[in-house]
Amino acid sequence: PVREDVMNFFGGDGMLALPNTVGQSLGNASPLLGPVLKAPATAYIHNPKEEGESAEDTFATGSQLSLISAMQARNSARFVVLGSLEMLQDKWFSASVKSPSGKSTKTANREFARQLTEWTFKEVGVLRVENVQHHLVTDAKQQPSNTTQVGFLNPDIYRIKNDV
Repeated sequence: PVREDVMNFFGGDGMLALPNTVGQSLGNASPLLGPVLKAPATAYIHNPKEEGESAEDTFATGSQLSLISAMQARNSARFVVLGSLEMLQDKWFSASVKSPSGKSTKTANREFARQLTEWTFKEVGVLRVENVQHHLVTDAKQQPSNTTQVGFLNPDIYRIKNDV
């Protein structure tokens, strides 16, 4: 479930088919990186090169895994990592899969791919800030009600901090 103050750009109805998926462990280091689609609780990954094929030697499990991840950098550059490129094949856009209830249903891969590419290429979810002005108030004690009066503002001198 998405929080009330968060816009869900990747919503929709239907089942997603993600064949041959590789999970990613994101960690907690960056607030700019986030999961778009998390793995189910029964998912796990391990290193197949290590000895032993036990599920007890797992690297990450369940909601620690992301199947699709996205990042938006501070300069607004965006990228998405898909755990399954096969989900974008034409055969999965029109495929029928069995839902957990046993019913056959069409996949929502086409709509999901459209929503994901719209976000990635900044067609949706873009904030624009226009007409931002900063002015240094030179004398805060004598500030008139009209702060655009020339004698009290000095737009030629601007600093983020005055006490460095």
